[in-house]
Amino acid sequence: MSDENEQHTVTRLLADIGQQPQALERLSRLVYDDIHRLARFQRGGFKGGETLRTTALVHEAFLKVFDRDDPTINDRQHLMRIMTLAMRQIIVDHARRQLAEKRGGEAIHVELDEQQHATGRQDAERVLDVETAIERLSEVDKALGQIIAARFYGGLTIDELAEMQGISPRTIQRQLQRANAWLRFELQDSKH
Repeated sequence: MSDENEQHTVTRLLADIGQQPQALERLSRLVYDDIHRLARFQRGGFKGGETLRTTALVHEAFLKVFDRDDPTINDRQHLMRIMTLAMRQIIVDHARRQLAEKRGGEAIHVELDEQQHATGRQDAERVLDVETAIERLSEVDKALGQIIAARFYGGLTIDELAEMQGISPRTIQRQLQRANAWLRFELQDSKH
């Protein structure tokens, strides 16, 4: 199936979800590999969170997005942005829960290997530090915040970001340079 035909099919299936029960199943089969790629990319920076497996992240994101009565999603690109956002929220929530449990939440604690414990905590802290920095950037420049979030959490390419924002790839490259410099400064500042 050509990219254009596939995009048209995705758009049609998105429109049919409320009326045809099998539309969601067909849609999920059609976009599953791309969404799994997004999830794998997002989990890549969170190695300590072994309880949050890639497939589980995909399924949880699907439930989050499509468990509403009428999810209004226009096309494949819109679906990918929403799935990226859903996975971002799931990962951040998971990191928060992990840190809360390690601070003595209501969990029963069983000491594991000290290195694994430290790595999981560091990964969770890193996820929350990046999320806070992206939120701060979004307060200063909403478009830059969206671009860096899509890049960091979704692994979108320069061309995909340019299409998403409706601007040239060269402009995206310049904006990513600015956003990355800002984030490096914010993250370095948060360590001190």
